[in-house]
Amino acid sequence: MTIMFETEQETAGVMESIRRLGSSLAGLLQTRAELFAVELQEEKLRAIRLLVWISAAIALGVAGLLVAIIGLALFLWELAGYWGIAGLAAIVLGLAAIILWNIHRRISRSPAPFAGTVAEFRKDAECLKK
Repeated sequence: MTIMFETEQETAGVMESIRRLGSSLAGLLQTRAELFAVELQEEKLRAIRLLVWISAAIALGVAGLLVAIIGLALFLWELAGYWGIAGLAAIVLGLAAIILWNIHRRISRSPAPFAGTVAEFRKDAECLKK
């Protein structure tokens, strides 16, 4: 009778240890998830601030370019009339087309998003199958 009682106590002790381990693991996962959520929020705010500053820089850059192009157009109007303005327009549109083509080429040749992460997950899956 004493042996049976000790075995039941050992089983109860093991079950209690497993339950505590599971509870600790769940708490750890919850803490990590909460930390990830906080960091994600911080990164989102940082990215938004960065986009605002980039937008302001682009707007000021475009305004400066417009002023420069208008000044050049006025100079060319005095020098060559309509042909000067047409030539300036052709140069500006050509440069814009070259830039857009370059952007398109870079996007089409870039790797898929998160390609490294997906490759690591595949490696992990292969290791687990062995």
